[in-house]
Amino acid sequence: MSPKTNSNIWVPTNNNFDLIRLLLASLVIVSHSYPLFAGSDDPWQAYGSLHNIGQLCVMAFFVVSGLLVTRSATRSRSLLSYAISRVYRLIPGAFVCALWMVFFLGLAFTTLSLGDYLLNGRIWSFLGRNTLLMSIQYDLPGVFKDNVYAGAVNGSLWSLKIEIKMYLIFGLLVFGLRLLPRLLPYLKHILLVFALVLLAQIYIPGMFFSFDPGGKGLSLWGYGYYFAAGAVLFAWSDLIARNLSVALALALGTAFLVHTPFYDFALRLSLPYLVYCFAFSQIAVLRKSRGLPDISYGIYIYGFPVQQGLSALYAQSLGFWTLTALSLLITVLLAIFSWYAIEHPSLTRKRQGEELILAQVRKFKAKILPQS
Repeated sequence: MSPKTNSNIWVPTNNNFDLIRLLLASLVIVSHSYPLFAGSDDPWQAYGSLHNIGQLCVMAFFVVSGLLVTRSATRSRSLLSYAISRVYRLIPGAFVCALWMVFFLGLAFTTLSLGDYLLNGRIWSFLGRNTLLMSIQYDLPGVFKDNVYAGAVNGSLWSLKIEIKMYLIFGLLVFGLRLLPRLLPYLKHILLVFALVLLAQIYIPGMFFSFDPGGKGLSLWGYGYYFAAGAVLFAWSDLIARNLSVALALALGTAFLVHTPFYDFALRLSLPYLVYCFAFSQIAVLRKSRGLPDISYGIYIYGFPVQQGLSALYAQSLGFWTLTALSLLITVLLAIFSWYAIEHPSLTRKRQGEELILAQVRKFKAKILPQS
């Protein structure tokens, strides 16, 4: 049911998606070091870019998700299977990370008494909201209030809320077409039109629909566009040539436009193509990196709180690069634990979870439907 593509390139040992995610998650930590440790913009934003390095990495993350998640939607046995795969990938790791933030970091750094902290309803809402990832809470009572970047315990989680919405939108789109076999061959055309509509909407507000007040819609679709771009690249991958040299040249050209009004538009074209070409490049040094555990999610969700903890303890005594290196080291160790103890075991059980849910659905139907 998927567009015709060379299936071999999607096997993890034949592409560089894991390496891309690892590099992006690590660069997010480096980018965050500037506001968290020095109270300043990162170098690219300080140079005049509309986006800091961390935001560029998030955009690239969305391209990767658009490529892989749209492919998953075209190949999943059912909408339930697709949804369970997403839940099992995100929620267990997020839950354990939220527990760690509430009961390790929170207890270690709160300025409240133990009783006042544990009886504060904000810690329980933090646990619930940052596990489900649909309504993020950034603060814990009395935690990191005197930091360089005050108050936020995990400022990275905002992008996961947008990503989950993209899972829902594109999953429903693909499965809706799968119910209409006559329209399914036009999936790649529909995805292309959808991405072009988003692109036009970003630059001509109100052209097709109105964003909600406060800029939330602009943030959703501004970043969601990159997910759509990844979906288009997947759908048209049998026709879009991959040339990493051309992609790097386009990216370099985009960088030279940073102080012009054309920068953002050029970025929306060049960045997805760069990710696409890099992902499938067969350069020898990239092939050697394949087969590593996918610890990028753990790096992403643990990086910010680790940095805030180090900032609270050592911002006045250790240098910027020492703090950044310590952040990467500690975060990688936590991410390795998260992968082997939480994420990977969860992913191996997703088929069991699907069967369990299906069994409960059958029991429910048996109770409410009359026996034939």
